[in-house]
Amino acid sequence: MASYIGRVNYNFDEKYLISATARRDGSSRLSSDDRWDWFPSVSAGWRVERENFFPVAKSTINLFKVRGSYGVLGNENIGEYQYMDVMSRGNYTYSFGNNKVTGSAISNYVNTAIRWEKKKTVDIGLDLGMFDNQLEFTFDWYKSTSEDLLYSIAVPTNAGATNETVTMNAATMANSGLEFLLAYHNHKNAVKYDISANLSTLKNEVIKLGVSNTPRTDGYCRTEVGREVGSFYGYVYEGIFQSQEEIDTRVNAEGEYINQAGAQPGDVAYADINNDGEITNEDQQFLGSGLPKVHFGLNFRAEWNGFDLSISTYGAAGFKAVDFVDVTLRSSYGALNKDVNLLNAWTLENKETDVPRVAYKSTGSITNDMFSERFIQNANYLKISNIELGYNFPNKWFGNYVNGVRLYASAQNLATFSKYKGYNVDFAGGTFTPGYNYCSYPTPRTIMFGARFSF
Repeated sequence: MASYIGRVNYNFDEKYLISATARRDGSSRLSSDDRWDWFPSVSAGWRVERENFFPVAKSTINLFKVRGSYGVLGNENIGEYQYMDVMSRGNYTYSFGNNKVTGSAISNYVNTAIRWEKKKTVDIGLDLGMFDNQLEFTFDWYKSTSEDLLYSIAVPTNAGATNETVTMNAATMANSGLEFLLAYHNHKNAVKYDISANLSTLKNEVIKLGVSNTPRTDGYCRTEVGREVGSFYGYVYEGIFQSQEEIDTRVNAEGEYINQAGAQPGDVAYADINNDGEITNEDQQFLGSGLPKVHFGLNFRAEWNGFDLSISTYGAAGFKAVDFVDVTLRSSYGALNKDVNLLNAWTLENKETDVPRVAYKSTGSITNDMFSERFIQNANYLKISNIELGYNFPNKWFGNYVNGVRLYASAQNLATFSKYKGYNVDFAGGTFTPGYNYCSYPTPRTIMFGARFSF
């Protein structure tokens, strides 16, 4: 990796601020033809409160700054030498002049024109400071477009290659939203404290997906152009069949009888979305988002006579999650470990339940375990991530032999408020499965007591 960077800053009377940066990066992970590229950025700010026409006194508003920026970032973390292929020793033989010759050949199709991934971001914001920055407010609108994303493209079978896919710069995705920050500082009284709150929104859209924009399905998630990445995709849950008569007489929106293969009383009923009278894969639809629409946080810190207290919280809302452990334990079939709720499964004597019947194996191609809304959880949460209480002793108490003596107690991951049943509601999902939690390791709750001092 090699980089050349240049920057120009302009400041006129602390009112008009301009900064421009140009960098040229090169990476050995890319071919010599595509190794180097330019990544510029520019930003500008206007301190409106410094203008003579600004009508508010500086004692009230001491900062009123309007700003904007545009920049391009590059990503070359694509693995080593993907633009190259090697000769695979396959012990191929051929006859040259009636002599047996053994050799090797390149059998994979390789994209030699892999380029930098680029992220282009536009940001427009406002910074407001009041009462000598005792009250601060920040607002941002942003739109970030990631272009030339690496994506696996199917290799045609008639290409004569052994690999089924090849990596190309063939995807584009955009994120946009709003960001807010509000803070209040009170350092004038005996009890000094700071309070800050932040909130951000996110809207995601897939703009390009491969050469032909073919939708892709990854487990319980589906991605297609014009929608957000990795939305849940499955069957619409319509309750539990209570009798054979209900199975035989159920009709769709067109008034046609619905055939759900192998259905018995106590089984899950799925909606006939395409109104063809059959429950098939064509009846799946988008069921919800695994991407939080809102992130938020609240922080507090206070000091008084050597004591200090800090509290940090954060959370997210507007998204759903699917937990692999929950789905596995709620399977209606087999003899493996099960969720305790299956003790309340449907029977002829227990029809007032939302847990379908259990059996050793299913009786049809459409089963109770088909992915549907009943496996999707509300994942909104608020987490108290850290609390620390401490006391700083005066240095004079120790005759200047020991300095900075502090005793403290802290708790991390103290509490989470959520309806989610899994171990970690703030898990990291995959790129195309953002709301799917596949056995993430539980985050521990940590309580610590400590002392700090220096000689």
